[in-house]
Amino acid sequence: MRRLMLGVGMALILSSATCQTMRRYTHPTLGFSIETPANWTPDTSDPEFAVGFETPEASSLYLGVTTESAFATFATDSSYRDAMEGFSPSFREGIAEYLEIDPAQVAEVSRQIHEVRGLKVATLDFRAPAPDEWVFYARVRLVIADGKLYALILSGDEEEFKQNEPLMNQILDSFEPKNRASGQFPVRLLMIALGIACLSGVLMLGGILLLVRKLTGRL
Repeated sequence: MRRLMLGVGMALILSSATCQTMRRYTHPTLGFSIETPANWTPDTSDPEFAVGFETPEASSLYLGVTTESAFATFATDSSYRDAMEGFSPSFREGIAEYLEIDPAQVAEVSRQIHEVRGLKVATLDFRAPAPDEWVFYARVRLVIADGKLYALILSGDEEEFKQNEPLMNQILDSFEPKNRASGQFPVRLLMIALGIACLSGVLMLGGILLLVRKLTGRL
């Protein structure tokens, strides 16, 4: 029966995928925003999420956004590698507990660090077999900004997820932190500072390294 309902839900979603009406949600206190289909309902009642989005009853999809204080000031490749290493094991354990399966059955199938509209992000995909003959699939977008680590978790039945993958990516790519420049490494400022140092000849190697450490917030 569940598979039948999912099949009906997918047919409805696919039939309207090309003419989907989208709506941008802005969090009232955290200030981030994300664009979802207009019939996805935001819900801030769950303390585990800054906001979750309920989809129509026939759909298995769910979007949740979590936040925690960022351990790194800037969104560098190194920061994202550390974030993924910390996030992946705990997420797999949580999914295993939710599905009541062995954690070893929850697989991380891909991860990448990339840019979306000039914003550096990380994306991980997870897959796990569910006990009642369906397959759980999740795509997680990590964003370091606003002094926080955002995790955008978009999950559902693998078949429905994959058949709507362009829409899934559109939703994740639409995320905007309150201040998109807050986590980005100030490369231009660093190059100007180093250029001035070289021209003036007054800063030796130790002084330059000290300046770099200050700019990257590692003191």
